[in-house]
Amino acid sequence: MTCLCYLRCVRKLWTPAEASQLLKVVNLHRSVHQLQHKKVMAEEKPWALISEVVANGGVGIDHLDVPYINSLGVKVTNTPGVVSNATADIGMALLLASARKVVEGHQVAMDPKITHIPQSLMGVEVSESTLGIIGMGHIGYKIAQRGKGFDMKILYHNRSRRSVEDEQAVGATYCANMDDLLKESDFVMLAVNLTPETTRLIGHRQLSLMKPTATLVNVSRGLVVDQDALVKALQSGTIRAAALDVTYPEPLPRDHPLLGLPNVLITPHVGTHTLATTIKMVQQMVDNAVAAVKGQTAPNEPAVAVGNVGQLAVDLIVSTLNMSRVGHIHTDCLIPMAGNNPYATCKEDAEELHTPAEVYTAAELKLAVLQIRAPIVQTKSKKFRQLLVSWIKASGFSRTVVLSSSHAYQRDDQQLQGTPLRYLATPSLLKVSADALKELGWREMERVSAFPGLTDANTEPRLHIPGGGITKGLYTDSCTEDLSLAVLLLFCSEGDNIPDAFTLVNHLNDWLHLLDNHSPEPNKWKIPPSWNLLFGSGIPPALF
Repeated sequence: MTCLCYLRCVRKLWTPAEASQLLKVVNLHRSVHQLQHKKVMAEEKPWALISEVVANGGVGIDHLDVPYINSLGVKVTNTPGVVSNATADIGMALLLASARKVVEGHQVAMDPKITHIPQSLMGVEVSESTLGIIGMGHIGYKIAQRGKGFDMKILYHNRSRRSVEDEQAVGATYCANMDDLLKESDFVMLAVNLTPETTRLIGHRQLSLMKPTATLVNVSRGLVVDQDALVKALQSGTIRAAALDVTYPEPLPRDHPLLGLPNVLITPHVGTHTLATTIKMVQQMVDNAVAAVKGQTAPNEPAVAVGNVGQLAVDLIVSTLNMSRVGHIHTDCLIPMAGNNPYATCKEDAEELHTPAEVYTAAELKLAVLQIRAPIVQTKSKKFRQLLVSWIKASGFSRTVVLSSSHAYQRDDQQLQGTPLRYLATPSLLKVSADALKELGWREMERVSAFPGLTDANTEPRLHIPGGGITKGLYTDSCTEDLSLAVLLLFCSEGDNIPDAFTLVNHLNDWLHLLDNHSPEPNKWKIPPSWNLLFGSGIPPALF
């Protein structure tokens, strides 16, 4: 395995005295190990295993088998934020080099036999062209900032829409349908994370929608593009060119057809390969590793629980509707926790003490929300479900909606196509809401085989919601108790769950119209202050 070893990074990027001190802090001379390859870690990715932590360089952790590594008692950390500028730079560099044929121009200038500029060096205009960005996270937004500098018209597609302020700052227009972006863009830039949903996101159909004069630029992951489809599109003139910093595999086999096409520009995944960014990245790896080895909270440990999605969606509802806290549920079924007010708008509010299960209401909407922030004690999940059913019945709610999620990687074959959204509804709810659900076009959660891949006529398909906690049990109990209850859930992947929360709450709003009278902008959700402590953020010293 050829990986960027932590020990070598420290010794290379710091002075001998500094490196010696860093190595001494975490006892690296005896603590640097490598896990057996298998499916744990992909080759050619920057990472280091130090005692209790895998310190990953970069944001993406798709090359790591995080659940398996965690099962060994080892943490996984990453380095969000520090790679955004460098990656955006390489994206624009590829775009410009492809558009203006910089590499071909260099070859012509170096060839002593050429006495004039050939017509083949005629490039295309970048300024005032249309840039379509797929994936508007940290890196995508940095790309938009650079595109604005070239007076480009900027379109973007993302799982959730950015704020109006963000859009106006770079002059970006949101495309809810990715097809619209593909049809209108002169340059399509891919800046998404690699997940089951984005694997081969760009294939034959998507490439056929692009302009024949368009260029595809990929700075995300090679698997985001169907490379066979890309080869055909480039050979047939379906699109003008492609500029890639990532491929699959890396490097490509020397006889791969992409390497022989004149309208392809490829760099060897060097998006973060600058001295300044590498130093910052390794410094963050050091900080993560030292904290983990000392038993402290690692500054950048990605959230990997898909169960966060429902909780974050409720955060958006409570914050946006300015709901009032009216009570709490005290039970030994939840791990006891307490903390500051997650929705504080001033210092006085922040000092309020909040508990793991609290009830909020918006009287004008006749809406009550139960926010559960603590894990359920494993041996008491049935008792907690019974408590919730009793509370729902005693409160006299006309209908109840459970927001949940499930592991995308554990989907059945029939669940791989189409939207990641699913719903469940009890018979009582269907009596009054069946038409509304049908009109929304939502897909009901499929029942799957008890033994995936095997068909047994004597075995009934079962309801399976991996990663969904008590969702399945609560739904089953509600059917038995004749409660009017729906489950709205999303298949999602490990990592930053914020975009998934926006997706889930927007779907809920399509049904319940929570924002119709509470926001001047469509789907304008208010992010609570507590989100500053989410994915990739350290604990602020002021807290103590």
